[in-house]
Amino acid sequence: MRLVVSAEDGGATEGGDVDDAGLPLPAPAGPPDLADHYDLTISHPAVDTPQFVSFDRWLARAAADLGLSCALIHDPVVHEAVRRLTEGRLRIGYHLDYHALWHVADDPYARLAEAVVDAGGRSVNAPARSRAFTDKAAAHAELTRRGLGAPATVIVRPWCADRELTAEERRRLRLDEPGARVYVKPANGFSGHGVVRVERTDSDGFKTALAAARNHDRREAYLIQREVRPPRLACDDGRERPAYWRILSYLGELIPFWWGSQAAVGPGRPSYHPVSREEVHRHRLQPLLAYTRSLGELSGLEWFSTELCLGDGPEESRFMVTTADGRTRPVLAIDYLNDQCDVDVRSRWAGAPPDDVVRAYARRFARTAWEAKRETKGWTGNGLPLRLAA
Repeated sequence: MRLVVSAEDGGATEGGDVDDAGLPLPAPAGPPDLADHYDLTISHPAVDTPQFVSFDRWLARAAADLGLSCALIHDPVVHEAVRRLTEGRLRIGYHLDYHALWHVADDPYARLAEAVVDAGGRSVNAPARSRAFTDKAAAHAELTRRGLGAPATVIVRPWCADRELTAEERRRLRLDEPGARVYVKPANGFSGHGVVRVERTDSDGFKTALAAARNHDRREAYLIQREVRPPRLACDDGRERPAYWRILSYLGELIPFWWGSQAAVGPGRPSYHPVSREEVHRHRLQPLLAYTRSLGELSGLEWFSTELCLGDGPEESRFMVTTADGRTRPVLAIDYLNDQCDVDVRSRWAGAPPDDVVRAYARRFARTAWEAKRETKGWTGNGLPLRLAA
């Protein structure tokens, strides 16, 4: 697995010069417009969704450069696409899911990804692996079993009544320490939806907060996790940032970023700040990368993001970092595995990844689809399709 820490390493400029405007991504308006084969598809509910516009256009351009047919599978055609895949009347070579709700039994986009694989195509992430590891309650058990650090956690299952924490659970969460706080998170939440920060951790205050949090979706399991307060580390630009990172793992490459929400970094400031190779060495951050590789090996996901930080307490982790003050701190996963990574662009919204990184994703996915097509046809040539100058 290759580490990409800057544009100079090639991760942001893969494939050479790319027209920033891209091309319109074909989107069948209704079932009659569906073709019987696509080399590459992406799925999300609506055409021209702002956070997908740039990525979709770059994906379409990269596919065209490689001679691939591609399409957006969206709400007007997703049910028919599943039906045709199941009946053998449609084949998709390589599929990039962007809307499956794996915990919802009748979700059409989850069915689409499964139907692609069942029909002999390939999904960027195996649907069964996404279903298993994007459930935070299930993932938590696997992480801790493998010695991968996570915050102190109590899990409340959907069939359990609202209740106070037991004495043992309070001890595990260290709630008697001054200033202790917890977060209550739905096991299948995303983008912060349903997450509640609990300030009052006395018995009555906590029980009230837990009930309010669970009202977001009573069918869900919830994780109660102690708040972690990472130390601040000096960066190459002279600023100190919390030891908190979002690491992107896609098709064998890792791209680490210092990361903070817009609320944390300030509106209009970039949420993603690239980690330099010098920072990796100076702060001895190699365990972050090893942790991320272990997540990939454990989950089997080829495309995911994770949020890691350095812990401030006694949490156990087989990946540790010794900071400049001589203290050895555990590497902890806060947001374990997200299989639908952010492909919005910073030029549209400061909280999104850099444009050149997202453009590189698009080209990499198209190249992988091209390789999948070549393997399917049994073609052993080494050349890429020739694109003639206009």
